[in-house]
This record gives sequence, C-alpha cells and structure tokens, in this order.
Amino acid sequence: MHGTSQKLLLSTLGALLTAVGSTVIAASPPGSVTFFEENIRPALAEHCYKCHSAKAVKLKGGLRLDHREGLLKGGESGPAISSAKPEDSLLLKSLRHPDKDQLMPPDGKLSDEVIANFEKWVKAGAPFPEAAATAARDAKPWWDTVAEKDLLPAARPIHEVVDHYVAAKLAQSKVQPAPAASDANFIRRLTLDLAGRIPTTAEVRAYFAATEPDKAARLVERLMAAPGFVRHQVTEFDWLLTEGQGTGFRDYLTRAISEGRRWDRIFKEVITGEAAAPETKGADAFLRSRAKDLDKLVTDVSVRFFGVNISCAQCHDHPLVPAWKQDHYYGLKSFFSRTFEHGDFVGESAYGTISFKTTAGETKQARLMFLSGDAVEEPPAPEPTEAQKKEEKKLLEESKKNKQPAPAPKFSRRALLAEASLKPGHEGFFARAVVNQVWQRLFGHGLVMPVDQMHGQNPPSHPALLQWLARDLVQHDYDVRRLVRGLAQSAAYARSSRWEGARPEPGLFAVAQPRALTPQQVGASLQFAVTSPDAFKSDAKPEEREKFIEQVERAGQGWASSLERPGDDFQVGVDEALLFSNSDRVQRELLALSNDRLLKGLLDLKDNRELATAAVWNVLSRPPEARELQVLADYLDKRSDRPTEAVRQVVWSLLTSTEFRFNH
Repeated sequence: MHGTSQKLLLSTLGALLTAVGSTVIAASPPGSVTFFEENIRPALAEHCYKCHSAKAVKLKGGLRLDHREGLLKGGESGPAISSAKPEDSLLLKSLRHPDKDQLMPPDGKLSDEVIANFEKWVKAGAPFPEAAATAARDAKPWWDTVAEKDLLPAARPIHEVVDHYVAAKLAQSKVQPAPAASDANFIRRLTLDLAGRIPTTAEVRAYFAATEPDKAARLVERLMAAPGFVRHQVTEFDWLLTEGQGTGFRDYLTRAISEGRRWDRIFKEVITGEAAAPETKGADAFLRSRAKDLDKLVTDVSVRFFGVNISCAQCHDHPLVPAWKQDHYYGLKSFFSRTFEHGDFVGESAYGTISFKTTAGETKQARLMFLSGDAVEEPPAPEPTEAQKKEEKKLLEESKKNKQPAPAPKFSRRALLAEASLKPGHEGFFARAVVNQVWQRLFGHGLVMPVDQMHGQNPPSHPALLQWLARDLVQHDYDVRRLVRGLAQSAAYARSSRWEGARPEPGLFAVAQPRALTPQQVGASLQFAVTSPDAFKSDAKPEEREKFIEQVERAGQGWASSLERPGDDFQVGVDEALLFSNSDRVQRELLALSNDRLLKGLLDLKDNRELATAAVWNVLSRPPEARELQVLADYLDKRSDRPTEAVRQVVWSLLTSTEFRFNH
C-alpha cells in the first residue's frame, strides 16, 4: 500500500478509530529489578565486590559499587555514573578498557554482552534495589502475614472473591472503577483470551441480541467448551515453558490439556521427563532443551514453575530475600545434578553431587534443598566403582545407539523435587506462581509484579486474594480451567479500558489494561478479519463449524512466525511495520479478491455506507461510530473511479490500526 491516498487515509482514520480511547500502555522501565538481578548484580559480585564493596579488605580508589549512592559519589577519579550523560559514565569507560590506567576489572575485559548490559542499565538510570534488601532483612515473608482464618470462606465462587478483594482496595484507595466494557468490547476481549482469535461478525451480533442476564457467563462457558480453548491454552503454556521451541512438546500439551490433566500432573511429567510412555511422549522437551546448561535449567524451573528467579543467589546470598542463601540455589540445582542429555532423550544418573564456592571462598557440598529452606532427605548413593562406571557407560552408549531412553535409576532426584514442591505446607510457591501467571495473562498485570519475583519480600497488590486463589487451586486439585473460568466471570475482568485523565495504578485493577496481541492471536485474527462472513455458514453442523474455525486459525500461523512475542514494554517494531506497509504478501494473502475473502464481498455492496459498516464489523468486531462511518463513506465516494484499490486501503487501514493490534 503506497502513495498519497494511503497517507490521507491514515491521517484521517488515525483520529477516528477510537475504541481504545484514552488508554495508554505504561511501559515498564528497562532498568527492571529482574534485569538488574540477572545481569548486573552477578557481574558486580563476581568481578568488583572484592575491591569495591563493604566486604573489601581494603577499599580501592575509595569507590563503592555495592549501592547506588556509591556509584553516584564515586571514588578518587570521580562519580562512577553520570545521570546527565550516561554514555560518558566512568564505569562504562573502565569496562570498555580503552585506557590501560582505567581497567575494570583489572584481570581481563568482560564479554561484549555483559558490557552491553551495563550500558543498558546505566542509560536506564542505574536502578539499584538495595533499599528493598535493607528493609527486608528482618521481615517475614508476606504470605506469613495473611491469616488463614481471615480469608473469605472456601465455598465462595472465584468471581465473587475476586470482586470482593478488588473492590475493597478500590474503596480504600478512593478510586471509582471504570464501568463495564461494552458488549462488543467484552466479546472481543474474551474471545481473544479464551480462543486466541477475534470473534466472527455473527458471534458479535448474536451476543448483542442476547437478552439473558447471565449471557456473559454463558459466553465464557461456550468458549471454554469449544476446541479452540484447548488450542489456545496449549499455545500459552507452550510459550510459558518452552517459548514454543520444545520439539514435540506442543503435541504432549495438546494431549494433556485435552484430557483435562491438572497442572500438578503436568508439572510432574515435565520434571521427571519420562517420555517413553505414549501419554508422556514429548514431555521431556523442557528438560532436553536445557540439559546442557544446568544453571539455565534451574533458573527456568524456578521462574516458570515457582515464580521466583533465584539466579542471583548463585554467586552470593540473595540481596532481596535474606533467607535465600547460596545453599538454596545450589540445593535446587542439586535436584538436576544427575540429569544429562541422551540423544533424543533425557537421562538421569544414580549418583553425582554438586559443590560450590561460598562468598567466603570455601568449597561446600550442596544438599538437596527446596525454596522453603527445608533440606530434602534422599537414600544414600555411594560412588560406584570404576568397573561399575565402565559398565554404565557401555549401557548408555548402547541405548543411545539404539535410540532408546537411558536406563532409569532406582531413585530419581527430579521426582523428589516434584514431591517436595507439592508437599502440604510447601505447595504455595507452585500454586501462587500459576495463579499469578494466569491472572497476568487475563488482566495484563499480575497480582505480583514482576511475575518472576514472587518472593516473600515482594508483596502482591492483593495479598489475601492471591492466598485465597492459591488455596482454592490446591483444594480443587490444581484445576487451571476452573481458575480461568472464575477470573473471566469477574466484574474486574469485564471493566472498560477507557479512562479519562491520568490512569490509576494498574495494580488497582480499576480499569482494563490494553494488551498487545501475541503473534498467534495476531495471525489468527488477521485471517478471521479478512475471511468473508458468509464463509462461516450459519447452517453448518457444530463439528463442521469448529473444523472450519481451526482451518482459519491454522492459516494464520505463517503470520505468527513473522512477529515477536510482546513483553511488558512492547512497541511495534520496525520489521512488523515494514511487513504490513511494504510486503506484497499483505495484498496477496489478506486483500485478495477470491470468493472466500472479505474484499470480494465488500465490492459486491453498492452502498458505500453499507460497505464501510461491514468492513468495521468484520475487522474491528463492532459497529462503526457515526463519524467513522461518514469519513469512510466520503473516502470511498471520492474514489469511485478506482473502487477496488479504495476498499483495499480501507481494509488495510483497519487491519493495521492500534485498535486491531491490541486486546483492550
């Protein structure tokens, strides 16, 4: 799509496609706690603290690098960082090693990747969360401050509990929440969240026409009963655990979620990695993709299953959670110390331990330890003789050659981790993590933020609510489907995303947060938007209709592979903008004149107002506003000599609008 007419259409419609209204996406600052704890503090601890911290025997150059004030004050050579000119900061100059008199660290230049991380951090203002660590030293974990007896009764429905606690905090904050979303807004949001696509025009019109007082709850049930719900859940959990890169993992998840396996069982099957049985085939992909890097494996297990990132306790005790020592990191790593890659499988040895060097320079053998701090006992595993090791090596080589799993040990440390994680009284990490992840997916903001910092010193926006939901999940055998249903039926979920003036804190959940669509949602929605509404035959049998819906979804997978997964600070990238502006693929696949495409049906309409109305309904899942309709009709009227190109540009502008790109 090129030329003056395109620019005119963009400038005209940009101000008119207003469904997102005054919503503003508040981007998280690039200098997040997670970024600092994963990339900056470990490098400082390993390379700098020996000479430039409170632990230094003799402070070199008068420079402290273990708190932000020390960085700003600097040492004998001046401030280490410059807030006015971050790029000229002495810290960055020293790390780059341009001057032999200003080498840091003196024993060798850091990798380009580490230096790049420091550059990003300094440019972001060099946030240094030591204040939180100081305040946390003697604090109890937040969950110990929530009394069980003070929680709402377990028999209350999930949606009522959500609305009770959210309303209580709104009242306490003296914030009046946004009204309920319009019918069109709600069905679009819910269909994207539960089915991973926009609704068809017929679905929206049917919801408009429904008069039952519980029509929203009925819509939730209808979408969750459809096969598309399983496909979308598979997509989301596949991304959560393997970022879509686990070979065979999606097939495993499809079987597991279709059969209604609960989250605790999926966790056990993924962690144990027993892929030989048909029902667990592919479950080992999570382990297999990380078996060569146990540190990455430990971090990913702690983040994705327990909602905490303990990687910064690898080199030193955790700065934000005083109770977490190096023993906790290496204690968790020990559960995987016997794990190894074995061809197309993951094996586990019957012996093997992990040792680590403490901050005091001592070598220490790690014990199995869960995040709760409890040591986990295991049967003794004596070191095998050299003859036994040779025999084991021979068996492993034979099984690998024959493309068979490695012989299983009599005792599995990974199985012991699954058991310890779900032990009554210790299952809180596991339950709270998935509750927060699902909440963040549906609301656009977690009860705990960041979602990988769910430690005891980072309290949720609604502590009692998170504790109630976690307890409810455990009591109902980790039924995530039930959790999704309850959250989607709440009034808090159904609020409008429109807000006049300064928006309230997202953790109040006073107004819906616009969320960038995932690549899969974009791909599927593009195909639904450009498919002729007549293709979704109203007289088709249910199974035929569902088969066609899946077919349209699959057609969008090629678009999904060209897009990036949105993060908290998502912005449409240059590649995506160029793809939709310059690629002939858009015209070839989305704006074709075939009978099953929207464009062909629109051109058959003789009235431009009717044409514009149909276009907005099909692409944006709502009726056009009066001013939008007028501008679109006028635009088409003025180009009556080239109707095909004019209609193409109208549809293209709708497809590339902010309103279409976001779930709002």
